[in-house]
Amino acid sequence: MSDQDKRQDDRLPVLWHGTLMTGDDREFPCQIRDVSLAGTLITCDAEVKMGEELLLTIDRIGEFAGVVKWQGSQGLGLMILAGPDLFLKKFAEGAGSGLSEAPNAPTDDPLAS
Repeated sequence: MSDQDKRQDDRLPVLWHGTLMTGDDREFPCQIRDVSLAGTLITCDAEVKMGEELLLTIDRIGEFAGVVKWQGSQGLGLMILAGPDLFLKKFAEGAGSGLSEAPNAPTDDPLAS
């Protein structure tokens, strides 16, 4: 998937809870606000740097390695590098057009297109 495709991918609104861990083992509670095939939008009080690698633990799903791709007043954008399912979006699709307040395990193969 090209960078252009990733930017144009639909973002699904979620309100999931998790924890961000920095490379020096500091932990911060966070909220996952949306997910796409490229990554996720997170709100958190952590002070992180662009390009910093973090570990995101999402309740009921697991741990995901990611890298900070952007920061702004709305939170930070994390590109997912590794985890139990690189397509977090599949966990949000179960909510349909509504807000996903908890991850739903996909019923089909999450890697299938």
